[in-house]
Amino acid sequence: MTGTIPVVDPARVVSGNDSQASAFFFPGLDAFKLAEIGKFLVLSPHARHRLAVADDVLGQSVTRTLRGSDDYASPVARVASLVNALALADWARENLDVEPQYCLGMSFGEQIAAAYAGCLPFDAAVRMVARIGECELGYFRGAHQELVTQVVTRVPAERMDEVLADLAGRGIFHEVSGRVDQGHYLITLPERHLADFTADIGKAGGYALYAMSPPAHCGVFAPLRERIAKEVLSDLVFADPVVPIVSDADASVVTTGAGVRDMVLDGFVRPLNWLSTAPALAGLGVRRLCVVGLDRMWYRLSATKGNFEVTPVNQAGVLRYRRV
Repeated sequence: MTGTIPVVDPARVVSGNDSQASAFFFPGLDAFKLAEIGKFLVLSPHARHRLAVADDVLGQSVTRTLRGSDDYASPVARVASLVNALALADWARENLDVEPQYCLGMSFGEQIAAAYAGCLPFDAAVRMVARIGECELGYFRGAHQELVTQVVTRVPAERMDEVLADLAGRGIFHEVSGRVDQGHYLITLPERHLADFTADIGKAGGYALYAMSPPAHCGVFAPLRERIAKEVLSDLVFADPVVPIVSDADASVVTTGAGVRDMVLDGFVRPLNWLSTAPALAGLGVRRLCVVGLDRMWYRLSATKGNFEVTPVNQAGVLRYRRV
């Protein structure tokens, strides 16, 4: 059974002129090579300090390990994404005159948000991110190898309903793992049915982008949630966040350490829903959204641009700025 994430009255969280509130948005895992972030990690004092801690916690050099690997989902690569995002957040606060009233993350980004909000000391956050990565990859080596999560876009809602109803009518397991934007979905289903499914998406006027393996955000992964709770989080104490965290699943505002812990765990079994979370976040008074970290998609979505003044904060942009 999943935990309960407390929902609080936004008026009690944002003080002052909430119509000018800002938020930090941390994207999920994104493919990258060391060359994309390496210069920033070397030049940024925030990144250098965090890298030194991460190297000590992991017992290996993050940058040296990444030189020989393109696996952006490996435990070490996840730690690099954590270091990169938190250093960029530090830079944004110092250079862009932004002090976020909220933060949130999509998928893996929730773990970054938990670290940014001070729920764990940085060394403990590094350990958590790496151990969750190891646990997740180990779990999928022995379970649900038949499933993938397909990303599709530009599918009208009524046509998606028809496609999913057809899967249900044929007794094919499937689950909506994410509602990213209008017509943009994550659908988990058996890989052997993927060709027919993507063909149906095309007939519905949509596009099949790519399939994620291992899959993500699905109720049948409850054993993974339990495993991470037992093997990774059981010896961690989450402090209350100093910046309220908005859930990527239902836009609830999380203000307790216990709630953040449950949110991280629930991310493995609940679908993300930026389509609904974006307007809910705007409803909290957020006008400026800083998309912090590696990102090729979230900053340009209609749900993002239609609700916020968007400021991408990434290593390439920072290196072009007057000060790192």
